[in-house]
Amino acid sequence: MFRRIGSALLCLALAALPLAGCSTEEEPSSLPSSSLVESSQVQEETYTIGLVQYNETAALDRLREAFMSRLEEWGCGEEMVKIDYQNAGGEASKAVEICDGFVEDGVDMLVAIATPAAQAAISAAADSDVTVVFAGVSDVETLGLEEGAAPSEKITGAVSPTPVESLIDLALQADPDLASLGLLYDPAEANSLADVERAKAYCAEKGLTAVEAAVEGDQTAESVMASLAGKVDAVFTPADSTVASQAEAVAQAAKTAGLPWYTGADTFVESGALAAMGFTQQEMGQKAADMAVELILGGDIADVPVYTFSGPQTFVNQTTLSALESLSFPEETLQAAYIYQ
Repeated sequence: MFRRIGSALLCLALAALPLAGCSTEEEPSSLPSSSLVESSQVQEETYTIGLVQYNETAALDRLREAFMSRLEEWGCGEEMVKIDYQNAGGEASKAVEICDGFVEDGVDMLVAIATPAAQAAISAAADSDVTVVFAGVSDVETLGLEEGAAPSEKITGAVSPTPVESLIDLALQADPDLASLGLLYDPAEANSLADVERAKAYCAEKGLTAVEAAVEGDQTAESVMASLAGKVDAVFTPADSTVASQAEAVAQAAKTAGLPWYTGADTFVESGALAAMGFTQQEMGQKAADMAVELILGGDIADVPVYTFSGPQTFVNQTTLSALESLSFPEETLQAAYIYQ
C-alpha cells in the first residue's frame, strides 16, 4: 500500500528530522528546507491516517493540535496526507469501534492519543499491515511493550512517564508533616492504575498512608475529591483523562477542602491544581508527529523506536499556593518551575 518516494528527498528530509525530541521553543527552522509537499510529485497516492483521541480534555486537545501543527510544519498537507479524526468521548468501547473502523477502511496508520486509545489501536491493527503511533501514554507496559526493548514491527510512539516519586517528594517539600495522601483516579484507565501502584509503593517507603479514591460508576471526580476532606493531607492524580475532563470542578473542590492537589499534567495546574510534574502536550504532539513523518516518508519502523521523555518540568499554580497558607515550596523549586498565576 505504501507509495514510493524519491531517495534524494527522503535522505534530505530524514537527515533534518529532530529525532532527539522537541522542546516547546523549537522553531520550524529545524525542519527540512524542502517542503514535504514537493514529495507529492513522486507519490502514487495520498497517505491515510486514522487519528483517534480517547477523550475531549484540554490536555488531549492540545496534544492533538500540536501533532497537527507539526505535520503542517513538515509540509504534510491534505494532498499528501489525509487525516480522519474521531473522538471516543471517554468510552473504551467507542475507541475500539473507531479503530476497528479505521482498519476496515484501509488506513495506512493509526495515531492514538491517550492509553485507552492506544490499546484499542494496537488491538485493531494486530492482524493488519497498519502502523500504530501513540502519544499521551505514561506507562509503556500498559500497551504490552517493554521499556527499552526494540519496537514492534508495527507499533511505536512517545511515552511521557509521570514522575510519581518526584511528585510525592515535592508534596513532602511543601509540607514536611504530610502523613497521608489521597489517590484520586479512574481505575478504568490502565496508565492511572500503574501510576497509583507506584504511588502506593512510594508512600509505604516514605511512611505515608495512601488512601485510594477511585472514580467509579456514576460518581464524579469532584464528589470523590470532596469526600477526601478531613481524611488526607494532600491528593495525587496521575495524567488521568477522566479526571482531566472535570479538572476545574475538581480543583475547586480541593480548594474548598483545603487540600493540596498534585497531578501528572500541567493542564490540571492551569485549571487550579497546586502543582504538577511532567511534560507539555506540545512536546508530546510534536514528537509523535516527527515519528509519524519519518514513517510516512518510508522510514523503517526499526529505526523509529518507542521514545521516552526524560527531564520533567515542574508546574505550580501561584494563586492556589497563596491560598494554602501553611504550604511553601523551596525558592529554587519555584525559580525552576513554570508558574501559572
